[in-house]
Amino acid sequence: MDRRGVPIAHLRQHGAGVRLTCLDCLLHRDLPLEAVIVRLEARGVGGRATGIREAAQFVRQPCSRCGGRRFETAPAFPSRRR
Repeated sequence: MDRRGVPIAHLRQHGAGVRLTCLDCLLHRDLPLEAVIVRLEARGVGGRATGIREAAQFVRQPCSRCGGRRFETAPAFPSRRR
């Protein structure tokens, strides 16, 4: 199993974003996929080929709730409710 996860560009076909979760307090927020890709490319640390799990290592700001710096990233699939 690839520890990096699927490339984040793959999430485009599912209309998904990126869920960023603080591992200290479990606060999470969903980020727009395209904004994450653009930001990774602008910083020169990754881009659309970056794995979804790997993206967590590029978070620079501490958690807004607890100040933690340990994060996890996962797909944020849209709700099926209408």
